[in-house]
Amino acid sequence: MTITFPRDMPGTGVALQEFEILRVDYSAPEASGFQGGVQAGFPLWSATWTLGKLGTARSDIWRAWVASLRGRQRPFLGRDFSRPRPLACIHGLPGSWSGDATSWSAAIDAEKNGMLTLTGIPSGLAISLGDYVAFRWTTGGERRGAMVRTVEGATASGGGGATLTVEPPVPACVPPSAVAYLEKPAAPMRLVPEQTQLGGVDRRFGINGGKIVAVQDLRE
Repeated sequence: MTITFPRDMPGTGVALQEFEILRVDYSAPEASGFQGGVQAGFPLWSATWTLGKLGTARSDIWRAWVASLRGRQRPFLGRDFSRPRPLACIHGLPGSWSGDATSWSAAIDAEKNGMLTLTGIPSGLAISLGDYVAFRWTTGGERRGAMVRTVEGATASGGGGATLTVEPPVPACVPPSAVAYLEKPAAPMRLVPEQTQLGGVDRRFGINGGKIVAVQDLRE
């Protein structure tokens, strides 16, 4: 079977994770005492997945997966394992819904919050704090993607629409033709190889822990 990139992550083996927004900001204090801040570059998702003790089969999967990425050279689809779909339907999507929204639009409100409006989702679906919406599109034959997380949720109207407050705001590089989806939302990421290390193989021929560290790869 041909391996394609960005690759999906192995589905099991993660014992602990950190999945948060990486920001590079500079302070901009004024003589008056006002403490301002200046954003340097777009905020990116940063993740650390800590592996538990793995058996032989899962160890082989993780070792092969890490090797295939060739350090920073190849992307993969990084995700928050604690939220594979909205919390309200964490164990499975309602009905025959695929998890894709029919359409979406993004805006910035008066307080400079990132706003995301989804249409074509199930009526009455609750989008909770901490739920993710991801975007996928293709550029030059290669899959691209981005992802946001809700900081203020909403319940879909009878017409299947909901407006959410999200962080980070939807990146400008996401084209209008991109598909917004809520089933296994993920963002293309690349390893930080100097911080990624698999544990030693124990007498059961399995990895004894390890750490996968990555940062979002955001491209048009």
